[in-house]
Amino acid sequence: MINQHVPQRWLAWAEVPRALFAMANLPYHWTELSSAPQGDQRPVFVIPGIGMTDRSTLILRRYLGFLGYKVHAWELGRNLGAKTIGLRNERLIERVKSVHNAAQRPVTLIGWSMGGIMARMVARRHPKLISQVISLGSPFAGDPFASSAFEVYERLSGHSLKAPIAQIQIAESKLPLPVPAVSFYSKSDGIVSWQACLEPETPSARNIPVRCAHWGFGFSAEVLRAIADRLAITSSNLVPMLSPTEPKETYACA
Repeated sequence: MINQHVPQRWLAWAEVPRALFAMANLPYHWTELSSAPQGDQRPVFVIPGIGMTDRSTLILRRYLGFLGYKVHAWELGRNLGAKTIGLRNERLIERVKSVHNAAQRPVTLIGWSMGGIMARMVARRHPKLISQVISLGSPFAGDPFASSAFEVYERLSGHSLKAPIAQIQIAESKLPLPVPAVSFYSKSDGIVSWQACLEPETPSARNIPVRCAHWGFGFSAEVLRAIADRLAITSSNLVPMLSPTEPKETYACA
C-alpha cells in the first residue's frame, strides 16, 4: 500500500493562484473543448465540494450542458456535509432520485472532493439509479486525516470523522463500487493526499492522473475535456484500472 501524506504546505499556498490561472486560460482552449464528443442527453448530476455551492461547479455544468448532456445542479445550498445532506445522505439521495425519475434513465454522478465521496455513498446505496461515478480529487480510499482540510470538514459539518457512523462510512468508501467509476487525481494536489483518491482495482474502475490544483479541477480546460471524453465512453467499454505507478493517460492542467 502506498504511504499517504498531507500535501506539502507550499502546494496549499499555491492553490488559489493555480485555480485562477486555470480559469483565466479557459478561453484559449475553447477550440479543443468544443471539439469534444457530443452528449446524448443523459442526466448528469454535479455535487460541489465541502463548503462550496453550485456556483463552484457552474463552469463544469455549463460546459457539459453545451455538449448535450442534461446537467443538474445539486440545489441543496452550501455543502456542509451531514448538516446539508443528512447523517445518512437522505436529502441527497432524494435529490438524485428526483433526477432519475424525471429522466427515466440512470444518472451519472460527478463529485468534486467531498462531493465525490458523497456520490460514492449514494451509488453504494442505490446502484440501480446510477450509471457511473466520476470523482475529482476525492480522498475516498485512504486515511481521512491525510488531508489539510479534515478539520475544516469537521467544523463545517459538525460531524466528527471519529464518530461511529463516520467510521462505518469511511470503511465502506474503500470498497469497490457496484457501478463503473472514474477517479481523477493530482500528485500536485495541495489539499488532499493523491494516494487517497485511487480506486480499488476492479474491471470497471479507472484512475486518471492530472497535473492540477485541488481547487482547479472544475476550471481546468484539460480536466473538462477529460471528463467529456470519459462521459463519451459507455460503461460497457470502460477499461481496467491503471496502476498508479504506470499512468498511460495523463491530462495536464494548471
